[in-house]
Amino acid sequence: MAKKILLSLAAIAAFAAAGCSEKTIEYNSNSGVNGSRDSASQLLIDTSYTEDISAPKGDNEDWYYFVPPEEGFIGVRVFIDHPQSLIATITIRDSFGKPVNSMQTNHSENTYEFEKFEVKPERYFVSLITTDGESNYTLRADFELPPPPVIEDPVVETPSSTRPRKPPIGGSNQPAPEPDTAKPTIAGTIVLVTPRGENLSEIKINGIGKNKGVKAGAKAYLRGLNRKVDLYKCLNTSCTGTVKATSEELTHYDKVDVEVE
Repeated sequence: MAKKILLSLAAIAAFAAAGCSEKTIEYNSNSGVNGSRDSASQLLIDTSYTEDISAPKGDNEDWYYFVPPEEGFIGVRVFIDHPQSLIATITIRDSFGKPVNSMQTNHSENTYEFEKFEVKPERYFVSLITTDGESNYTLRADFELPPPPVIEDPVVETPSSTRPRKPPIGGSNQPAPEPDTAKPTIAGTIVLVTPRGENLSEIKINGIGKNKGVKAGAKAYLRGLNRKVDLYKCLNTSCTGTVKATSEELTHYDKVDVEVE
């Protein structure tokens, strides 16, 4: 009888030990000091910061804040070391915590780059939130001053330019030359390529934008390949569009010419 009691006690102890070993990790129970907006860590401008995030370990949320030095533009970029092991939401927020832009990671891409957006010298936030997986990541926020205003030289008409020209002596039946109506062209450089299907890529182009008079729908073509680029979004200093070209082709030709209206 005593032997049976000892065996029962041993079984109970083993069951209790097994129950303790299978203790559930609570959400965000091990997030460290930056697990919420109120305790966000500072992210220095133009400086890379490397950290890790892990749902299995209870480190579900990482929050950061940055303060631009003055009015300008900020571009946020996140590099995930092991995208196949993590699903997370990356969100940029204003000083009140309201989302400005957001991206969902996937298992096939390492780099997630947000479009540059206008900022003031006040606090902004970046949050990484996951409910599944873990990985190291590198976060960076780059600041850019707004471009100087474009000042065009005024066109001054001289009296000779408005006076009708006399025909050459002896007359001529040759028609007058047509006025030059060619539209000015500016060039931008492709800085980001995202494949969108077979022989189709989405591209981000720097050096063109609203400050150069380029708007969505402007006539654009890829120099070298001489293929049409469909611009569907333009910010002050960059545009985004699609082109029928592969990533391999775009590594050799990165200049896009745009006609300015």
